[in-house]
Order: sequence, then C-alpha cells, then structure tokens
Amino acid sequence: MYLTKEELKTVATKEVIDLITQGDEQIVTEIIAESIDLMASYLYKYYDTEAIFAKEGDERSKILLKYLKDIVIHEIYIRRTKTLNQVAKLRYDEAMLWLEKIAKGEIEVALPKRLKDTDGDGTPDTPTPFMKLGGRKTYKNHWWLCLTTTYKNSDKSSKPSRAW
Repeated sequence: MYLTKEELKTVATKEVIDLITQGDEQIVTEIIAESIDLMASYLYKYYDTEAIFAKEGDERSKILLKYLKDIVIHEIYIRRTKTLNQVAKLRYDEAMLWLEKIAKGEIEVALPKRLKDTDGDGTPDTPTPFMKLGGRKTYKNHWWLCLTTTYKNSDKSSKPSRAW
C-alpha cells in the first residue's frame, strides 16, 4: 500500500487517530484508499497514476506523500468532529490547491508521465504533452451585442454610433 496508518504519525499522533476512529484499522484503510483515488483523479490527465501509487518505501514522491497525509488526516478529523482542527484544514486546502494547479497544467511535478499512443499500434509511445495550447476564449459582452444590433438595424452605409 502507498501509505500506511503508521506513517500518519508525522501529521497526528497514533492516539488521536485511534480515538477518532475508535481503533478501527478498516476505517483508516478506507480513508487512505479514498484519498488516493481523489489524488489520482487530479493527476490522471498528465501522470501515470498506476505507476505512481504502486511504489513503496523510498521510491515514493515525498511531496505527493506529504499532501496525501494532509488529505487523509483532514478526512479523519471531519469524520468525528464538527469543529475542525484549523491546522489540518489549512494543510488540506493547500493540498487541494496544489492538486488543482496540477490538473490545470499550471505546475509540473517529477512523477512518471502518462504515455499516449501516437502511431495507433496499441502501445503507448510518447508522454502526454504538458503544455496547453490555445488562445484565450473571446466573449461577446453586452456592448458588442448593442453595437452589432444597432449596425444591423441602421442603413449599411453609415457606421454605428458610439456612446463614448
């Protein structure tokens, strides 16, 4: 498993985790699995999530492990109490912001890249491009609509009047 209950000692004491989960190991295991699925959904677009979460020990990414622990401990805290631990909430928000930036392609992390099949033979060949291509979406605002409507309704030889 990518993360174990014993490794959560860097973000909370074992006694606190046992108190909240009433010593049920299955609850912690399920929360860890749910949190890994959450992270994988953010990372899937650019990274090979199966290879990432199959690693164990020192092969794992330290930053990914840190944020996973933050998400897990936050989920453990909200399971039991209505008042959140503010430090856990802050660290959870930071982890989610980091994941959102990765999903949008704003930051790149040193993780195994997701490969895509470019030649159609069924085996992945090249990494998925990280850079997003495309321009900024143009929006037609209210002013543009008024200007074009005025122009269409007037005779075609005159230019539309401008309000400024």
